[in-house]
Amino acid sequence: MPFDGTEFFRDQGLPAGGAIARWLRSAGARVRQLHTRLRAAPDPIDAAVLRVLEEARGLIEQREDWTQGILETFRGERCAVGALRLAAEFLNYEAAGRLAYARLAEIAAERGFSSIEAMNDYSRHEAVLSAFDTAITAVRR
Repeated sequence: MPFDGTEFFRDQGLPAGGAIARWLRSAGARVRQLHTRLRAAPDPIDAAVLRVLEEARGLIEQREDWTQGILETFRGERCAVGALRLAAEFLNYEAAGRLAYARLAEIAAERGFSSIEAMNDYSRHEAVLSAFDTAITAVRR
């Protein structure tokens, strides 16, 4: 006798024979519909970039959480790039992280720096936060 699961389903009080296949198909369809309804829509890319920038700024907002010359210290201090990378990784927004980096790099270039790293290493903490604020404002528009 081949195993087609009929005995198992009969013991569970489920329909027998061809009705089992129909019941399974309809149950699968209901599960897919529910999954589609419950699944959250992905953030639009601009909203994701904004979130990465805001989170990264928040990571270095306090002077004691910011550093120069290194991405991250053992104490958890981060530079601007380290904060961007951590925020994008934590939020699982890789593409948004790259776009946030590009936006901040544009602002660093406008301010006369060759990179975000150079801006971070040769500027005061307030100037770095100001660059993040400028990037956040630009993305919101």
